[in-house]
Amino acid sequence: MKFTQTTAGQFLIACSIIAAIGAIVVVSVVVGGARPPAVQSDGQSSMHSPPADGPSMQAADDPIEQAREVVGGSYSYERVQQATAAALVATGTPVTTDNSFKAWSSVLAVTDKLGIEPMEVMLCVPELASSESGLTFPEVAALCASEIYLGKR
Repeated sequence: MKFTQTTAGQFLIACSIIAAIGAIVVVSVVVGGARPPAVQSDGQSSMHSPPADGPSMQAADDPIEQAREVVGGSYSYERVQQATAAALVATGTPVTTDNSFKAWSSVLAVTDKLGIEPMEVMLCVPELASSESGLTFPEVAALCASEIYLGKR
């Protein structure tokens, strides 16, 4: 039996994506509370690259290192950190270790069953957030994932 893409199939996929977005929004409200406050005006980040000669955070405590492992180590620590910070800033979310964990959890939640790369979604967030103001990080990540999955990006 050969599967073909039909309008009904696309509709079912879209409904599944919308349900996933709804679940992410509920989880983000329950876990993170209301929309996070805007980024500090001085642009300071509470996340820093591990010093080359000093002790680094253990992978279990470092969302960037965990994300690097998830994306297969094909991106440098700095690239993953930059992409994460840009996505958080674009959605008005403070750049903190906790928010980075939440951001990657949101990205993984929407990419898990779709077969798309998590880093592709993270890189999409700043671009889409600029045209979709007022949305939280999980909402923008879900929209990115759905547009990537449907071939619109």
